[in-house]
Amino acid sequence: MLPVKITIKGDYYDCQIYRGRLYLWTFDGDLKVYNWNELVQSFIKKDTDKIAMTFCFLDGNYLYKSSLIELFKDTDFKNLLLNKFTAIEKPIFELSEKDLQKYLFGEQETPTGILPTDTEIYSNKLYLIHEKGLFSGSAHRKKSDKFPVSSKPLKLWDCNLLSIKANKYPQLALSGGDEGLFELNMATSVASNLKRVESKSPIFQISKNHSSFSNYSYLNIYNTSLVDNSFLATFKWNLTKDKGNRDLPLRDFDTNITDHKIFNVRNKDHFISWGIEDKLYKATEGGFEIIKYNNYANEEKGEEKFNRLKTVNFNAWKGKVVNGGTAYFGNIVECENALIIIQSDGKTFTIPGPITKWRIYPRSMNYENHLHVILDDRIEIYSFNHDYFLNQENKEIGIEFKAEKHRRSQRISYFDDTDESMFDKTDLPF
Repeated sequence: MLPVKITIKGDYYDCQIYRGRLYLWTFDGDLKVYNWNELVQSFIKKDTDKIAMTFCFLDGNYLYKSSLIELFKDTDFKNLLLNKFTAIEKPIFELSEKDLQKYLFGEQETPTGILPTDTEIYSNKLYLIHEKGLFSGSAHRKKSDKFPVSSKPLKLWDCNLLSIKANKYPQLALSGGDEGLFELNMATSVASNLKRVESKSPIFQISKNHSSFSNYSYLNIYNTSLVDNSFLATFKWNLTKDKGNRDLPLRDFDTNITDHKIFNVRNKDHFISWGIEDKLYKATEGGFEIIKYNNYANEEKGEEKFNRLKTVNFNAWKGKVVNGGTAYFGNIVECENALIIIQSDGKTFTIPGPITKWRIYPRSMNYENHLHVILDDRIEIYSFNHDYFLNQENKEIGIEFKAEKHRRSQRISYFDDTDESMFDKTDLPF
């Protein structure tokens, strides 16, 4: 089953997608925001293609619903849906820069006037970093507003960060190179045993070890260093009492587990590793190794936290592994000469380089099946749709999809006034 692709011509620097809008940064320093829903609908020429195009590009979460998974056990129903996806694999969905203007929601100079090193859009706010520091400003604004995002974002910190990554909770992991690993924690309760490094913003230092980029793994953060040892910064829940004598959960720092221990490597050689949720990865000379991480393992009963699953090898021409990421649909590995997607069904899909930038959105509510790849003269937006039909518990590649468990009847003091519907609360201790 091949991915479905939309190609947009143009010279782009970065991208984001959020709540029906596509954000594109250009090398000229402009930020242009487009109506993504209308753009996708413009490609639907036949009513018979509407369902598949909607699931591909507008509502990637829908087919993970438990009621539909039961229907997939019916071979006739499953084949009918598979045929609908197959029908839109071959058609070319492409827009020129001129045609793209039809769907322009708004444009402006990029906030602060400096192209960002990295960005996240989270709870209706745009977070961006560059050499002047970390900034945040309102996003997903009304059409009547002068600009689609705030033109004067608030400066949160003056550290020159390399990467930022949002959690499902109101937190952002901040990778600061030689400065170490930090976290912006916007929850109402914060760790009691971490040092706060900025008086005006709830930013805490997690480690002084080098951090190139990082990602969340359950409550924890996997810290990747391209020059030093990587590690898993683990957290645990501690309960205390607030001023009203009510239980208050604190996500306190626990310990750092080195990549050598996780992957059972005895020598001291440096290697690249990364992780998200239940999968951790180690780059090898010709591919990578996969570790299944069980955050809930009962070690007193002999259960293992880290279990090796398999090794995946690449063709030599693709070069060394330089970066990696994971989505529900599979593992994305950036090599020197190509971007390789090892799909959760075991198949491999290759995008030849040079690659300017790529993004996935595994914590999105609608775009978790997307891969956005920026090349020299275009952006290619891929939708991978094979994962809906797999047994999630048996997957060796890709994040295991788990239905969110919301307990709306209880007061969740952990959260601030952000949109609670965005967050997965399955790790909370109540």
